[in-house]
Amino acid sequence: MALKLLLSISAQQISAARWRGSSFTTCTLFANDEDGIAAFKRYLAQTPHQPVYLMVDAVGEDYRLELLPHSFGSERAEMVERKLKQHYRNTPYSSAHLQERDSGKRRDDRYLFCALTTPDLVEPWVQAVLERGLPLAGIYLLPTVGQRLLEKLQIKAPNLLLVSVHSAGMRLTYFRDQKLRLSRLAQTDSGQLQAIKNLAEEVSNTRLYLHGLRVMTLDEHLTILVVDRDDRLHELVQTIARDNPNAECHRLGREEVIAKLGVSARALDSSPKALYLHLLGLRAPADNLAPADVTIGYRQHRAQNIGYALAGVAALGAIGWCAVNLMLMLYTHGQTEDAARATLQQQAQYQEATRQFPVAPTSAENLERAVEVAQKIVGTTRTPQTLMGIVSRALDANPAIVLKTLGWKYGPTDIGTEGKIASPAASTTPGGSRHQSGLIEGEVRPFRGDYRAAIESINRFVAALTQQPEVEQVKVVQLPLNVGSDLTLSGNTVSDAAQQTGKAEFKLLVILKQNV
Repeated sequence: MALKLLLSISAQQISAARWRGSSFTTCTLFANDEDGIAAFKRYLAQTPHQPVYLMVDAVGEDYRLELLPHSFGSERAEMVERKLKQHYRNTPYSSAHLQERDSGKRRDDRYLFCALTTPDLVEPWVQAVLERGLPLAGIYLLPTVGQRLLEKLQIKAPNLLLVSVHSAGMRLTYFRDQKLRLSRLAQTDSGQLQAIKNLAEEVSNTRLYLHGLRVMTLDEHLTILVVDRDDRLHELVQTIARDNPNAECHRLGREEVIAKLGVSARALDSSPKALYLHLLGLRAPADNLAPADVTIGYRQHRAQNIGYALAGVAALGAIGWCAVNLMLMLYTHGQTEDAARATLQQQAQYQEATRQFPVAPTSAENLERAVEVAQKIVGTTRTPQTLMGIVSRALDANPAIVLKTLGWKYGPTDIGTEGKIASPAASTTPGGSRHQSGLIEGEVRPFRGDYRAAIESINRFVAALTQQPEVEQVKVVQLPLNVGSDLTLSGNTVSDAAQQTGKAEFKLLVILKQNV
């Protein structure tokens, strides 16, 4: 909940309101004299530690609208600071607000410079706040606070003159395109409050003043909004409308102020500045006149609140993290207990099942060792399955080859060509390592005495065996016809085997790689 102390200072009296949440209930008034300052200090002594927002409504105000070259960062800050010192050397309460970019070719920055030229008006009150140790958030001029009124009412008039009557006089504030241009306070006494004609003349004089400053011409349409918080200015609105035919005059009555702006009737009756204090409580304007040495306490207060907020967020995060960890711990503990119960149940079922098993011929350790030995034996032995697969694939690719017998051996020497272990002259592997070898006996079918075609079929079969990755070497042991170059051709062209059997028979020795 936002807590603020709102102050409005004028030459006649001081209005103080304690803001809570989004409104305040009533204002406390103090006379602008020594007794009022003393009473104000007693009031502050009962005020808790909270930011203070101070608004000034005085004749000693100055507004200047200037164009400065477009710039950024420190260059802009230095240029604006030089302008403030040039315009306002005799007061520490001044500010510069960048309103917009100019529409000219240079696209300069349009600044509104404003200042309180009578600092003595606020010095005693500011000193009382600082002595109490309250953080002073800022000092603002009443016309800059009034700009919030246009935003709340959503008034879009290009030329607007805001008129209100206070104890300090008649306040007339001019806005161009919803941006403050200048303001003046016409002093009136209690008798003049009833002189509607004199108040209407002030409006006409202000319009002539704007024309003289070349802010707007007399031909331009002007919208006049009269803030009538106590419904006493009906006649003023009629007089202004009659005296200014090129102007449109409206009145913001008491009921509209309460309904549209949210200020309570009790608060509105407690002070002439209650409406502007309510607008200040909603949002402070950007034009802060207070120098840095005056607002240092507020900056420290804000930094402290930010630190508290971050600490609170961190504490909430830690609490949330601890809660998550606690939930996970409870969940894990529950899962562990469920797993333990399931394990006990499974063990009980296992023990119940093992009671029905027959008596084992030996112990479980001996059975385990037997299984390990069997696995080792299986890992060190070989079967003819690999050789059979190799021969089968080669036969599929050569349908003319018919297998008669297949011999297989796993040992340090090759299988004998007669189906027995080969003689010592047979091939052996280095170091006597074991390998697989096979003896293939087959024939070529059909055979019609064409040995050339039969030998070509056998060679294709040998090539099919050699191309397989498991095969180390294929040796031809016997062919249907001896084609050695060292033999002399004699007799008929049909071999003895062919003459006796009429078949093209052959024998092959297949040697597999050691790691197969």
